[in-house]
Amino acid sequence: MPTQGWKQFLTAKTRMLAAYDVAKEQGINHQVKTRHGVVAEAEFRKWLGEFLPKRYAVTSGYIISPGISSSEHAVHFDVIIYDQLESPVLWVEDNPDSSSQGKSLAIPVEYVRAVIEVKSAFNKVSAKKVVEQLSKLKPLLARVDAPNSPVKLYLPHNFFCATVFFELRKEDEKDFAALDELVNATMIRRFFGGMILRAETQYKLDSGKIFFRNENIDSGPNNSSSLAFWSSSRCLKYKDDSYFSLLLNYSETYFSEFAFDILALLKGTYRPNVLSSLYCMGSTSRENGSCVETRYADPEAVKRYKEETAAILKAQGFVGFEPSDL
Repeated sequence: MPTQGWKQFLTAKTRMLAAYDVAKEQGINHQVKTRHGVVAEAEFRKWLGEFLPKRYAVTSGYIISPGISSSEHAVHFDVIIYDQLESPVLWVEDNPDSSSQGKSLAIPVEYVRAVIEVKSAFNKVSAKKVVEQLSKLKPLLARVDAPNSPVKLYLPHNFFCATVFFELRKEDEKDFAALDELVNATMIRRFFGGMILRAETQYKLDSGKIFFRNENIDSGPNNSSSLAFWSSSRCLKYKDDSYFSLLLNYSETYFSEFAFDILALLKGTYRPNVLSSLYCMGSTSRENGSCVETRYADPEAVKRYKEETAAILKAQGFVGFEPSDL
């Protein structure tokens, strides 16, 4: 059954997308159309900072390790979650026109708990950029510091990384290479998966969840008629006949699931394929009394099915049925 407050929880996603849409509309006539991407990052950081317990702070910025030479440029990440009760802030990059969400902080490596890369649209180009950016974490993931080590050089053992895309546009719905590109992120230790806040389909309330899968066979890609329906990526062989792949699926509940999965990962209670929480779980169909949710790739095929079924029922003597009743 839908749990208390699920609709109110989803208003956060609505607000993020509304701010993103305004920035995208305002940028139509700009020669360089990047502002909506900056707004997407800021809105996501704002929501996540409000959602997480106050032990955790959210910022854009840099992860600093004493094991990295000063000749190496510090890498800037869209979203860093860190333990603000313990961590010092090494420096702040700011300007008078920036909001608090526009600041970039430099955080010592041992206090960083997660990195999330945020992109406007899900497609092959943006997926490749996500993989390239998250791959820059590899030097900090090469080892795990010993618990008694006085100097910390690497990200903690419970660190994780993920990605968020604000939308899947109609023009990109058959860009199946996007998933095949993103699956390369599974080679990064502690890559969790990701989220697409909305797809341009009739299912306006659904979000897409990108699941990490570990399999013992090469199942190959499974492309439906559209990335806005469901799809799976090609498999990458790791070792010992272990294969990694990604599954993209949609549900109205996935925004809530993703949020509480992040919280569970931070607290160390996350279990794959198990709901991390029952808080704010619900959907429109369940609210209307149905325990079954069904999505269709082709609305016209659904319309024909309902018309044909109603005609058969009438022919068998079940009068009064209309396609809208099915």
